[in-house]
Amino acid sequence: MLLAATLLVISGVTTSAAVDERAPSAHLTAGRSSYERVDATYIADTFCLPDLSVESLGRMFDAEPGGIIGADYPRTLQLPNGNVLWTFQDARVRTPNGARYVHNIGMMQVGNCFSILVGGSSADPQAWLFPQHTAPEFRWFWPLDAEVGADGQAYVFSVEMHERGDSYLSLAEPGGTFVARVNPETWNVEWYGTPADSSSDLYGWSIESDDEWTYLFAHCHRQFGYDPIFDVPAHDRSCTDRVTLGRVPLGALFEVPEYWDGSSWTSDRSNATPVIPRSGRFSSPTQILHKNGRWLALTKVDDWWGSEIVVESAVHPAGPYTLVQRLEAERKCADECNTYFSSWIDGQNLQRPGDPLIISLSHNRWDGEASHVYRPTYLHVSPPTDQPTSAMRCALGHCG
Repeated sequence: MLLAATLLVISGVTTSAAVDERAPSAHLTAGRSSYERVDATYIADTFCLPDLSVESLGRMFDAEPGGIIGADYPRTLQLPNGNVLWTFQDARVRTPNGARYVHNIGMMQVGNCFSILVGGSSADPQAWLFPQHTAPEFRWFWPLDAEVGADGQAYVFSVEMHERGDSYLSLAEPGGTFVARVNPETWNVEWYGTPADSSSDLYGWSIESDDEWTYLFAHCHRQFGYDPIFDVPAHDRSCTDRVTLGRVPLGALFEVPEYWDGSSWTSDRSNATPVIPRSGRFSSPTQILHKNGRWLALTKVDDWWGSEIVVESAVHPAGPYTLVQRLEAERKCADECNTYFSSWIDGQNLQRPGDPLIISLSHNRWDGEASHVYRPTYLHVSPPTDQPTSAMRCALGHCG
């Protein structure tokens, strides 16, 4: 998350939000059956790493490829052709006149090489997704998770964000959920649309599939300008500890979801029940991975206020989740630095059977200074070794 801008408030410094006198664009293209052509992706740069170790991944922005100083919220999607699509939030990009934040970028991984995907040009870098619908620091789009649809195309779920305060990220309100379709072969964004549940509940915050279903996990993502945390208006504690769950048939990403109500699936979203443990937490920006028949929940507890990453495991996507591992969220410097958001970094090019799993951790400085601190680090966790049987699932009441 773009802590750099928001947390300038801590030191008494504020930045003015961009003022846009235009009315926000009319509704974006709605539904899978409607299409809106999008310009070809601009490849800002391509670079290669010597290997895919966690140490090398953590150095991917050291040479500032494509002018990228740093970024956060990395997520990955394994594509049918073996490549891996990465997305990031709020990359900071050098420009001829200084530096700017773009609200999202992509990165296509082919083997050990990575191509940075943006909008605009080298002289005028813009968001990769939804640039024509973006008014910087006023209305923008952050990538959520992504999944391959039944048609073999990649679908990146995104949240439309609105700045309601006087400065960028002083009161950032998530709006609806939108989707961008990316062609895995051409790397172009082909069209934008909305899922059946396009609400601000954000079903698509984390997405994972098994052999029958695609599961859409929701988190409200309200963390700037709400309830005071250490005297700083931060997370909305009415919702940031809640992770709820919907599902659609495998790859049918535009079907109407059914929701987990604590004991069964229902069509009523209002009855959705949290599936991740809430005790002792005020924020659970959880990401989910399905591996070896286990559902693994990864949480940077309390987001950028916490100091711990936890891994929890279940044999059903709705839980119950039990603790597997705790890791320290190590900062890059002392009091000036923070850590936040952990995610699974997965893909054929990144992990072979039996290898340790890779996770990311985002970093920034409280003062927002443009520096190497604003780059994720990567860590290993142990993979699950067993394959739960259907009998194990049924013993927990999860036969379906």
